[in-house]
Amino acid sequence: MTMRRLVLTGWLCLSLAVQARQQEVPNEALAEKAVEAERRGDFAGAVAAFEQLLKDGTDSPQLRNNLGIAYFQLGRYDDALKQFRRVLASNQGSLSASLFSGLSLLKLQRPKEARLSLLKAETAQPDSPDVLIALAQADAASHYLSEASSLYQRVTRLQPNNADAWYGVGITNRALAEQTLKSSGGSSRVQAQQFIQTANAALARAVDLDPHSVGSYMILGESFRIAEEYDQAVEEYEAATQRKPDFAPAWAGLAQAYSAAGRDNEALKAANSALALDPNDAGTNVLIAATYLRLSDLPHAKEYALRAIKLQPELSSAHVVLAKCELQEKEPDQALPELRAAVKDDLDGSTYYLLATTLRQLGKTAEAAAAMQNYKRLHAMHVGSNPAVH
Repeated sequence: MTMRRLVLTGWLCLSLAVQARQQEVPNEALAEKAVEAERRGDFAGAVAAFEQLLKDGTDSPQLRNNLGIAYFQLGRYDDALKQFRRVLASNQGSLSASLFSGLSLLKLQRPKEARLSLLKAETAQPDSPDVLIALAQADAASHYLSEASSLYQRVTRLQPNNADAWYGVGITNRALAEQTLKSSGGSSRVQAQQFIQTANAALARAVDLDPHSVGSYMILGESFRIAEEYDQAVEEYEAATQRKPDFAPAWAGLAQAYSAAGRDNEALKAANSALALDPNDAGTNVLIAATYLRLSDLPHAKEYALRAIKLQPELSSAHVVLAKCELQEKEPDQALPELRAAVKDDLDGSTYYLLATTLRQLGKTAEAAAAMQNYKRLHAMHVGSNPAVH
């Protein structure tokens, strides 16, 4: 997440400059140069000046915190995290370091670690919308959907006109509806419908508040994609990429819409645009892998599936794509560990079915029978909760 307002940055930069003057250090001019660069948004210049200050022997938590913020703004999240951890080692109560540690970890796709830092930031400032939204993002990425929804709703009470918060309420409640139906079958339709109603109202509110933002196009694109109205989804995502060409999620959404519509070549083009902006997005790597698999380009499919697994080792969809490649290459023994890694997230039985057939090929009949039973159970639940599935 890119912070809309770095409210602490100005104070910290000023603190650093005042400190330099009070101590009459020979690097006063360089400290002020670093401060000025960060204030005007020249983060590369700020990094160069801050790093020179450290080389010259000037060091303080304020300096390292500002260096970390500059690294963060440049997308150097590993470097930023190192600086914030140095700050927290000397001052565990630093709100800024806790917040930006969490944001850096989110960017590095380590949401459960991010939560620990962001919970500290929430304790220090429980009514900060920026802190609450960051924590909600970490909760959602960690699959704590109810907690994420509650945090987003707290922000809507603090700031009723915060479109980002309403968008978060909508997305998390939509995910809760899907999760409820898949995990409980048709028995929880009433609860799922309540989640859907909350989601639709929140998304409508977000669009009303910010009708011309990239977020509004993203909301509509996602809504059309889920409704399987792919042409309309493509239109909305294309509008988002035109409005903000350097926004990786817009290109990733467009790639998903193209893929769902069966427009594989266009999906690849959009997905590669997303990766050019955010090469560490495991989901986009999986989408590319799955597209190459459909095109029977197994070497490229395996390449991108392996990239996704390296980025996010527990990503089941990547393991499934890799397993399918191995099966097409008549290597069931290579596919087996990938399927074992993926079945933990199987919601409709499809992965268990592949596992069962693979085990049968390998002569593991007892395990194959158990896997087939799991397939039948999950498939029956999926069909029961989705009347359109036959």
